[in-house]
Amino acid sequence: MKRKPLLLPVFLIWYTIGVILQVFFTVPEVLAFSKPLFLVFYAISLIELIWLFEQKGRALLVGSATVGVVTFFIEVLSVETGFPFGEYDYTSVLGPKLLGVPVTIALAWVGVLLNSLLMASQTNKWRRAVETGLWVVIIDLILDPVAIFESFWTWYNPGTLHYFNIPITNFISWFVIGAGLSLLFPLYHRPKQLHRSNTFVFQLMLLMFGLLAMKHGEMIVFGLSISFMLLAEANYRHQFKQQRHVV
Repeated sequence: MKRKPLLLPVFLIWYTIGVILQVFFTVPEVLAFSKPLFLVFYAISLIELIWLFEQKGRALLVGSATVGVVTFFIEVLSVETGFPFGEYDYTSVLGPKLLGVPVTIALAWVGVLLNSLLMASQTNKWRRAVETGLWVVIIDLILDPVAIFESFWTWYNPGTLHYFNIPITNFISWFVIGAGLSLLFPLYHRPKQLHRSNTFVFQLMLLMFGLLAMKHGEMIVFGLSISFMLLAEANYRHQFKQQRHVV
C-alpha cells in the first residue's frame, strides 16, 4: 500500500490561502515570501507524488535536478541576450536573484515540466515529448500574461507576432525546451491516484492564473483558462479509459 503524500496537502493549503489573498484582497508585504515559496511547494509536491507511485526514484531526482539547472541557465542566457525567449527582465517579486534570474524559477520549471509530463500519454518517449511540449505551452499561455499583470517580469520589443505583448518566440521556446527535457525521464505507468492528482494540480494552476487574469479584467485569458481546464479533464478521462482497457 502506497504512503499518502505529505507535501501535496501543504501545497493545497498554501494554494488556497494564496488564491483568496491574491484574488479577493492583496498579499501583505510581510507575506511577500509566499509567492516564491509557492513555486517551491509546487515543484516538490509533484516530485513527491511521482516518488510515491513510481519505482524510478533515481531517474526522477537526476532528471528534476537537470531540468532545474538547465532551465535556470537558459533563463540567464535569455535575460542577457534575448535568446531564446525574447527580451525581458525579472523583478524581485519571485525572490532573490542570481545572475539576474530568481533562484525559484528553476523550481518553477521543474514543477511545470513534471506536471505537463504526467499529463502526456506514456506510450513512447517521442510522442510524450510532443504532448509534454504542448501542455507546457498551455500553462504558459495563461501564466505569462498574468505574470505581466502581477509584475513578475517585464517584456520588451515583442515584435510583430505577439500574444499580450509576449513574443511568439517565447512559446516556441517553451515547447522545444519542454519537449526536449521530457526525454530525460522514463515512461511512467501512472496509477489512477497519481494521474488524478497530477491533473487536479494542473487544473488548479490554470484556475489560479485564470482568476488573476479576471481580476485584471482580461476575460479572454480567463476564458482560455477554463477551456484548458476542461481539456485537461477530458484528457484525463480519455487516457484513464484507454489505460483501463489495456489492463
